[in-house]
Amino acid sequence: MGFAKYLIEPRLFAGLPPDWRWVFGRAAPLVVEIGFGNGEFLAEEAARHPENDYLGFELTLTCIEKACRKFHAAGLANVRVVRLDARFGLRELFADGSVREVIVNFPCPWPKARHADRRLVNEGFARTLAAVLESGGRFVLATDARSFAEEARDNLAATGCFVIQGPYEVDGEPRTRYERKWRSKGLAIYRLVAEKKAAAAVERIAEGKMPHARLKAELDKGDIPRRVVGLKEVWPRGAFVVKEAFVAPDRDEVLLRAFAADGEFHQQFFISVSRDRKGWIVQLDGATVPFRTPAVKRAVFAVASALEKESGT
Repeated sequence: MGFAKYLIEPRLFAGLPPDWRWVFGRAAPLVVEIGFGNGEFLAEEAARHPENDYLGFELTLTCIEKACRKFHAAGLANVRVVRLDARFGLRELFADGSVREVIVNFPCPWPKARHADRRLVNEGFARTLAAVLESGGRFVLATDARSFAEEARDNLAATGCFVIQGPYEVDGEPRTRYERKWRSKGLAIYRLVAEKKAAAAVERIAEGKMPHARLKAELDKGDIPRRVVGLKEVWPRGAFVVKEAFVAPDRDEVLLRAFAADGEFHQQFFISVSRDRKGWIVQLDGATVPFRTPAVKRAVFAVASALEKESGT
């Protein structure tokens, strides 16, 4: 299981953004690949440039396992991966001006109009790039969908923070399996390169503090599900809902399964309502450890408020 050392869990870090010098054990330029698939390109880049440190974002566990096996077989020490939505991760895990290059190879173009909000290089992502890239740092996009590249170009240009080249058609030896696949079908490959010339500001929402609330009320654990299951709120920048409850048969504790959305970023997590020697407390359960975003915190405090309110405290 030596390959498991490449997978990191930033939800467990006490503070964000993390100190990448501590993660890699050295200070080196940071390069990020978004959607690394089976890790072929990321492994090759990390081997070619041992002077850089590489972080890859991917959501599919099968891809992560395949990629980490490649890194382990090659003996690479300068690469780590995260299972996380890259639009959220790039903003929350990197300080301003800390990334040398961000690379995206053949992301899904989501061509249908109703899926436009799923496209990677939207306005918010463009501003994130303008924040986290160092001065002169680059964003490099490869795609077979020219319209996708053109929309990305327009969103990057709208920030006023980049010098942009492309999209232009490229030749040369294919470096990923998708590029080989598209070229075997006679499709053109396009590249877009954006170099940062000015910075943008972004709001980061994930914090290390663990939300909790002490209750003054005395509760009947069997009655808690009735009070809070179905509790939900929706506001312009987020939402949460408490979906179901699990009552512990042998102790004073109820686990609440909840969902939260902060813009495009969604999380599932558990809220614990339990009693200790000081009384009842509402807090995040340690089994899931979500990012402590505004929607997650709001869910915890809303549960506490609902329990106090109905108890008449």
